[in-house]
Amino acid sequence: MIKNYFKIALRTLWKGKLFSLITILGLALGMAAGWMIFRYVTYELSYDRFHTSADNTYRVYQRIYKDGNLDAQTARVAPAVATAFQDNFSSVENYTRMVILGPDGVLTHQDRYASEKEIYLADSAFFSIFDFPLFLGNPQTALLEPFSVVISESAAKKLFGEESPLGKTITIDADNFDGQSPEFKVTGVMADMPENTHLEIGVLVSYPTLFEFVGHRFDNSWEWNNTYTYLRLTKNTDPNTLESEFLPIVQKFNEKRFAEANVNWQFGLQPLPSIHLHSDLQNEASVNGSALYVYLLAALALLILLIAYINFVNLTTVKALRRAREVGIRKVAGAKRGQLIRQFFLETLLINLIALSVATLIIYLTFPIVAEEFGLNISTTIDVPPVVLIGGSLWLLALVVGSGFYPAFILSGYQTMKVLKGQFSRSAPGASLRKALVVGQFALAFVFISLTLVTSEQIYFMQQQDLGFNPEQVVALKAPKAIDYGYGNNFTRFQQIASTIPNVLSASASNTVPGQDIYGFADQVTVNGEETSGVFSIQSVASNYFQQYDIEVLAGRTFNEGNDRQIVINHSALNLLGFDSAEEALGKTLDQNGQQGDIIGVVHDFHHQSLREAIEPILFQSQRVFNYYTVKVQTNNLSQTLEKLQENYQSLFPGSPFEFFFLDEFFNRQYQSERQFNALFRLFSGLAVIIACLGLLALSSFNLTQRTKEIGIRKVLGASVNNLILLLSTDYLKLIGIALVIAIPLANYFATEWLSNFAYAIDISVGLLLLPGLIILALTLLTISGQTLTAAQRNPVNSLREE
Repeated sequence: MIKNYFKIALRTLWKGKLFSLITILGLALGMAAGWMIFRYVTYELSYDRFHTSADNTYRVYQRIYKDGNLDAQTARVAPAVATAFQDNFSSVENYTRMVILGPDGVLTHQDRYASEKEIYLADSAFFSIFDFPLFLGNPQTALLEPFSVVISESAAKKLFGEESPLGKTITIDADNFDGQSPEFKVTGVMADMPENTHLEIGVLVSYPTLFEFVGHRFDNSWEWNNTYTYLRLTKNTDPNTLESEFLPIVQKFNEKRFAEANVNWQFGLQPLPSIHLHSDLQNEASVNGSALYVYLLAALALLILLIAYINFVNLTTVKALRRAREVGIRKVAGAKRGQLIRQFFLETLLINLIALSVATLIIYLTFPIVAEEFGLNISTTIDVPPVVLIGGSLWLLALVVGSGFYPAFILSGYQTMKVLKGQFSRSAPGASLRKALVVGQFALAFVFISLTLVTSEQIYFMQQQDLGFNPEQVVALKAPKAIDYGYGNNFTRFQQIASTIPNVLSASASNTVPGQDIYGFADQVTVNGEETSGVFSIQSVASNYFQQYDIEVLAGRTFNEGNDRQIVINHSALNLLGFDSAEEALGKTLDQNGQQGDIIGVVHDFHHQSLREAIEPILFQSQRVFNYYTVKVQTNNLSQTLEKLQENYQSLFPGSPFEFFFLDEFFNRQYQSERQFNALFRLFSGLAVIIACLGLLALSSFNLTQRTKEIGIRKVLGASVNNLILLLSTDYLKLIGIALVIAIPLANYFATEWLSNFAYAIDISVGLLLLPGLIILALTLLTISGQTLTAAQRNPVNSLREE
């Protein structure tokens, strides 16, 4: 019997080849698109879930209040936090602290060197909290002694080749080593960081090394907010309850400080797996993702699958009319309804299997291209919550089963006498449902197109907005990490030589460049001895920094060479400090965490980071050692200019790699996640619209088949082709009109919610909401025009004879 069912199913599919192709292609596209999005979503959800204790590990973050107002939320806390919490709460099983020593550095062994990003101090419990593999060394003791270091696998190969690096010494040139290039003993080699972790670690230096530079004065500090602190809690500990118990302990150690400065600190716990998507604090360890983008794409995947199966149901029920007599004859021949249901459900299953095979082929051929184009990872093992996998599987199963049983029950329910006599009502079973589904499809298509247009406009707006500074024609070089190459002030010497290179307009320097988070900050600032409210970013720059970037000076002047008691502030800092005018601030003395300086100038606000963030209050100070050198160049003969820069750089700083980037491109990389989201949403929204058009094709085909006699009679009575096209199109335009009425408020709501994540955003204009409607209308007319025109031009004799 089953073999016979399969034969009939194959014959039916082959008989209506075009219809079968549309059905299978629609399903296959939906499956392929859904899987690709699901792959991306599950990868984003897999961040930091590979750690054994991920569900019991939390990062401590801090909220800083002044005068009762929230001033800052930071991912870094003071060293005393970890010890105080472990000593006072039995539920804190273990902890590890990390201090960033610099965004990058150079590791040297004899005549070999390796450039590494993200150098951290970490205490000995690091490998107990995290499951980053340690290929060589003892995880319990690798970070126990001062001047011990754990390096990455790739750095070990560069420095030692096939030799074992254990016990050998290397030199590390990095920021925060007080002008020294100390030697370290290699005590471990760890795997390169996987991509699905929020920690981008290149080198781990033992935490006790800190004591060799600054002693133990920070051991019990509650103010030196420079450590990332992770706690592993005992199982079944409620983090919310534990959070509520932090405050009395914090007040116990800081009661006097809170009273004198009218401040308050609150500490919270972030689950390790949620940091990547749900954390947007100051001083994040890396650029995190967006839960909103992931959830929107996940919803898109589910809806694309839903649209694909809605179309499948529509297309299947369209075929029902053509198979009505087949059903009637089968019933006359003695077929039971249950047998018919099994027959049609088996056909549905066969179509699903064929579509799955086609989808697999589409994925195999296109996903590597999509992954490379949009920066998707296709190699990392997925480790996501079981509820996500179970939920996705149940959703797909419900669609397959539902799409099989609904047409089966419709087909098997035809009344024998009516279908054999041709008395099949125009209002065939499920007609209202099919129209409702088409309305839903196009409402979703409208929302998808609207969001795509809004995200495109917002990205364009951010990239074209006046930044308040000029990043054009600026080449940024990573400064050498060794402090002294025999020239004393290394930047001064570089600046002198760079200025002699043809096409070099200027050379300046800073600790961070626009497009990066300014990692220095001060939360205790006084003006002439009076406490102020707020958290200020601290940026160290060369004397000609503002001139190089064309940053407007509002009052006063910029730096004189080599005066580290001078401070320049931006306009946002001026407001936060409480001054009414720029001139009023000049000459005032600022004390920032114990370091004093006089305000000599006020500059115009500029966007140091993307337009997602509000402009931060910045205190600029003069310095001699920097992380980045910036060279403004003329664009003609650029390759020769870069070659000359490299030649002079390597001559001045042997052993330091010459690494550069163009500042305007670097700044715009901040919008990579928005561009990636927009590109993915645009691609898969397009597929959703195509699939929806297939659904409309099904409905128009169904209706035209049912109205064959009506069309013939109208032509006999004198109706023109244009009249018939208008008549036949009106119903679809009504459906699209209803879809637009439903979709416009939804599109406006979701677009407004998305734009609320940006400090500087576009306004949603009427045009942005009308254009998707025009696109939908055009696609509707294009989809139905061919069939409608054919039906209107058909010979009425043939139309009347057919029925």
